[in-house]
Amino acid sequence: MKQNYISLLRQSDRLTQVRERREWQNPAKVLVLSFLIMFLNCVPGHFAHARQARQVSGQVFDNATNESLPGVNILIKGTSMGTVTDIDGSYSISVPGEEAVLIYSFVGYLTQEVRVGNQNTINVNLVADQAQLEEVVVVGYGTVKKSDLTGSVVRVDPESFKNQSNVQLTDMLAGTVAGFNANQGTSAAGGSSLEVRGPTSLSAGTEPLVVLDGVIFNGSLRDINPNDIESVDILKDASSAAVFGARAASGVILVTTTRGKAGAPTINFTTKLGVAGPTNDDFAVRGPQGYLDFRRDYFRTLGQAQPDYHWFNPQALPEGVTLEQWRASNNNPNPDDTREWLARLNFFPDEVAAYLAGETIDWRNKVMQPGLRQEYDLSIGGGTEKIKYYWSLGYLDNEGIIVGDKFSTIRSRINFDFEVTDWMKVGLNSQFSSRDESVVQANLTGMYQTGPYAQMYEEDGSVKWFPHGYIGGQNPLINYLGQDRFHKRNNFFNTLFAEFKLPFGITFRSSYQPRIESVRDYNYWSPETIVGGQDYAGGRATRFESNTYEWMVDNLLKWNKEFGIHNFDVTFLYNLEKNRIYSSSMANQTFLPSAILGYHGMQFGGDPTIETDDITYTGEGLMGRVNYTLMGKYLFTGSIRRDGFSAFGRENPRAVFPALAFAWQISDESFYNSSLIDQLKMRLSWGVNGNRDIGPYSSFAQMGSNQYYNGSQVQMGIFTSTLSNPGLSWEETESYNLGFDIGILANRINLTLDYYDMSTVNLLVDRSLPRVTGFANVTTNIGELANRGFEATLGAVAVNRPNINWRTNINYSMNRNKIISLFGDTGEYTLQGQTISGEIPDFENEWFIGQPIDVVWDYNILGTWQVEEAQEAAEFNLRPGDIKAEDVDGNGLYEALQDKKFIGFSQPRHRIGFRNDVTFLRNFTVSLFIRADLGHLRAFPPSVAGWSTFDRRSTANYPYWTPDNRTNDYPRLSVNDSPFGGGVMPYKPSSFVRIQDLSLSYNLPSALTQRYKMQNLRIFGSVRNLYTFSDWPGWDPESGLTPMPRIVTVGFNITL
Repeated sequence: MKQNYISLLRQSDRLTQVRERREWQNPAKVLVLSFLIMFLNCVPGHFAHARQARQVSGQVFDNATNESLPGVNILIKGTSMGTVTDIDGSYSISVPGEEAVLIYSFVGYLTQEVRVGNQNTINVNLVADQAQLEEVVVVGYGTVKKSDLTGSVVRVDPESFKNQSNVQLTDMLAGTVAGFNANQGTSAAGGSSLEVRGPTSLSAGTEPLVVLDGVIFNGSLRDINPNDIESVDILKDASSAAVFGARAASGVILVTTTRGKAGAPTINFTTKLGVAGPTNDDFAVRGPQGYLDFRRDYFRTLGQAQPDYHWFNPQALPEGVTLEQWRASNNNPNPDDTREWLARLNFFPDEVAAYLAGETIDWRNKVMQPGLRQEYDLSIGGGTEKIKYYWSLGYLDNEGIIVGDKFSTIRSRINFDFEVTDWMKVGLNSQFSSRDESVVQANLTGMYQTGPYAQMYEEDGSVKWFPHGYIGGQNPLINYLGQDRFHKRNNFFNTLFAEFKLPFGITFRSSYQPRIESVRDYNYWSPETIVGGQDYAGGRATRFESNTYEWMVDNLLKWNKEFGIHNFDVTFLYNLEKNRIYSSSMANQTFLPSAILGYHGMQFGGDPTIETDDITYTGEGLMGRVNYTLMGKYLFTGSIRRDGFSAFGRENPRAVFPALAFAWQISDESFYNSSLIDQLKMRLSWGVNGNRDIGPYSSFAQMGSNQYYNGSQVQMGIFTSTLSNPGLSWEETESYNLGFDIGILANRINLTLDYYDMSTVNLLVDRSLPRVTGFANVTTNIGELANRGFEATLGAVAVNRPNINWRTNINYSMNRNKIISLFGDTGEYTLQGQTISGEIPDFENEWFIGQPIDVVWDYNILGTWQVEEAQEAAEFNLRPGDIKAEDVDGNGLYEALQDKKFIGFSQPRHRIGFRNDVTFLRNFTVSLFIRADLGHLRAFPPSVAGWSTFDRRSTANYPYWTPDNRTNDYPRLSVNDSPFGGGVMPYKPSSFVRIQDLSLSYNLPSALTQRYKMQNLRIFGSVRNLYTFSDWPGWDPESGLTPMPRIVTVGFNITL
C-alpha cells in the first residue's frame, strides 16, 4: 500500500510539472489534467484518514439567538470529506488528526474555520452575514438582493410543494403567484397554458419565456424534473424582462436547478405513490333507470299529439291512468306491452334485445378509471472547495382518469462546477429526458352518445362500432381497443460555460447551449376501428418523425464596482441562435392481408403518401444594462436590447427594446420615522418588450400542393397559398409599473402592491383574404390591445414559537384588457340593436372595439319558456321548455346583430390564492392552499340542440326541463334553437373556491435517524383538489366538460 501511495505522489508531481510547463501550449488539456491532479491530491487525505481517524462531535448554533442550526455544511479542509448537521444542529465526523481544520459554512452566515487539535467536542456559534441574509432573487443574466429590485419580480419556493406529486413545473404554479395564470391540466401529462398579466396578443403566442439556469430554454416544461428545481423567479414587468427583448412580452419564468455544495456526498431519494379520481361525479352517465327516464322525457316535450302518459312505462303509469288508456294511445299497439313501450321510446333492436335480456353496460366505468401514479427520484450532490457536482435521475409513470390516458418519463440531470484557477471557472449543466406519450384514450364524448342498453362486441368477437345499433353513437372504446400508437420524445439540452475574472472587477462568461430533440409518432388503425375499417378500408397507418437541432451562444460581460456611496453593476450581452427542424411523414392504407405489421410495414399498403418539411430560423441579440445605486436607497436601472429574427420581413428584421426603472427606499431616509412600518419602498418602471412567436416563414409567400385529374391521369399541382408581407414587423408591448414593498412589525408582515398599464401595438394576426385574390391569408400587423391590472401579495409569520411556526401568504390579482383598434376598416354596423358608426369589429372572431378579448357575445338568456307562456313563446316559433332570451329590439325575432349582447367574460375577473404552512411539535408540518377564480362564465353546450340529445342518445346528467321540473336553468331535451339567428349558447357561472392542496409531513427525530446513519427521513401524504365550491354543472369549473383529477399521494424522502 505504501509503495503504491509513493508512486501516486510521484505521478502527481510529474503531472504538475507538465501542467506548469505546457499550461498555455495546449489549453484543451488543462481541464483533464486539473481533474487528475485534484483527484490525486485527495488520495493522501484518505490514507491518512485511514491511519489516524478519530471522531469529533458537537453542535452548531446561531450566535445571536443561540438556536441550533440544521443543515450546516462541515468540511475537512483540503479534502472532500464532510458532513452536515441534523435537525438539532448536531454533527459527528471522523478527522484524520490534530492538524485537521474543520470548515463550517451555511447560507446567510459567515464561514468559520476551526483547528481540531486535541478536542473531541467542538461547538460552534455562526455569525449571521447581513449581506447574505437578505433574500437574493434571480433576474435576467444575474442576481440581485430583493431590497435592490427595481422591477416586479416574484420568487416561488419549490419546498412548499415537495409533498405533492407534480408532473411538471406548471402543476406547482397554479394560483400561487399574483398576476400569473396557470390552470391545472386534466391529462396524465399535466400542464396547461401559462399567462403573465393577461393576454398581450390576439393570435401570436402569449406564453412566458422560460430561462433555465440563466439561458433561454426552448424545450417543454415537461422535460424539467420539478424535484431538481431549487427556485423559480417570475419577471412580470417590462423593465425586468426587457433584457430578453423579443421573447419577453408575456413575462419570463427563471428556473434555477440544484447545484452541488462543498462537503461529503449527500444522497437524496424520494418515492411517491398516488391514485386519482374525478373531483365531481355528478355529471357522469345516468344509469339504466336514468336513461329510461331520459328517453321518456325527451318525447314528452317533443310536442307530439300523444298524451303525456303515452311515453311512460306501463308498469309505472301516472296516478289515475289505466293500462287500457295507455294501450289505446297508440292505434296499433304491440301485444307485448314491454316491446310496445320500448318502441315508443324509439329503442333500436339491439337496445330492445339488451333490455329484455337484462344486459347493461356501465360506460362510466368502461371509460374512466382510477389513475395510478408512481414516482421515484434519486440525487447525489457534493464536492470540494474547487469541484462541485449534482446528479439526479427520476422516473415518473402516471395514468389519467380516462382509460388509455398515460404519461411516463425518465429525466436526468448533471450540474458540474470546476474552479480551474482563481480566475477561471468552467461548468456543465446537462439535462436529458425521454417521454412516452403513446396515448390512445377512450372517447369521453362517446360516453354520452351511447346508452346503457348496448353490446360491446359483435358475435364474432370484434369490437362493435355502434353499441346500440345506431350510427349516431360510436363505441367510446373503439380506438382504445383497435389503435396501436407509439409516441416518444427525447430531449437533450446542455449548457457548457466558462467564466473568467478579468482586471478591474470585470467578469466574462461564455456559454454554448445545444439542444437536440427527436419525436417519433407512429399510428395504426386496425380494420376494427372506424378509421381503419370504414374511412380507410383495410387499415390505416401513419409515421411521423421530427428532429430538432438548436444551438445558442451567450457572451456575457459584467462589471460591478463600488465607489463610496455609488455602486455600479453593468452587463453586456451578445446572443446568437440557430434552429433547424427536419420532419417527414408518411401514410398508407388498405394493408390486407398484411395488416398485422401495422406501422412496421408501411410498404405493404395500397395508397402511399409522403411529405417532408425542413425549417430553419435564426436570431441574434445585443443587450446592455446598467444598475446604479446611490447611498443604497436610490436605485436606477436602464437597459436596451436590439434583436433580429429571420421570420420577419426584409424591411423590419430587427427591433430595439428599451427599459428604465427607479426605486426609492423611503424608509432609509432620515426624515422617515415609523414604529409600525419598518420598510417602505417605491418602484417605478417603464419598458418595451417584443413578441416574435409566429411561424418561421410568416413573412414569405408559402407554397401548397394538390392533386387534380386532367382527363387522363392524376397530376400534381403547386400553388401559392399565402401572400408574402415584406413589411411584417414586430409586435411590441409598452408597459408601465408602479409598485410598493412594505415591511411591518420588524418585517414580520410583508406587503407587495403593483399596478400596471400595458399597451400592445402592431398585433400579429393571420388575416383572411377574399377568394378573388387567390390567397387564403396573409400574416400582417394590425391594431392595438391594452391591459391594466392590480396585484397584491401579503405574507406574514403569524406565529413563531419553539413548538409552532405558522406562515401565511395571500395573493390577489385582477386584469382588465381592451381592444383599442383592429383592422382600421370604418363604416356603419349594427351591434346590440344599435347602429354604430366607427371601426368595424371582427364578428367572425368576436373581437369588438372597446371590449375585452374574452368578452362573451351571445343572447341574454332569461330562462326557459314555461307552460303558462306557451302563447308568447309561439310568437318566436318556440314552445314551453325552450330557451327564453331577451329580444333587445322587440321585433319578435332573434337576430344576432340586433339581439346578441355582451353578457360576461370567459376569464376570471378576480384571482385569489391563500396558503398556510404550520410546523408544530418540531417534526410535523401541515400545509393548506385555497384558490379562488371568480367572476367568469363558461359555455355549457349539453343544454342546446345537437349536444344534449346526440340523436336522442345522450346520457349526460343535468336537471333538464320537463313538465314536472319547470326549471329556468336548463331547457327541455328536445330544445328548438333554430329561431336563434347565429346560434345560441347557454353560459353558466364557473366561479369557484377550491381546497387545492392539503398535505401533512413528519420528520423522524434526529436521534432515530442518526442511529441508522441518516441525515433525515420524512414521510408525507397530500391531497390535490380536495373539495370545490362552485355552481358549475359540468365536471369541474376549471376544466369545464372534462373531469379534473383529485389526487391522493403518499411517500417518503430519505437523505443520507
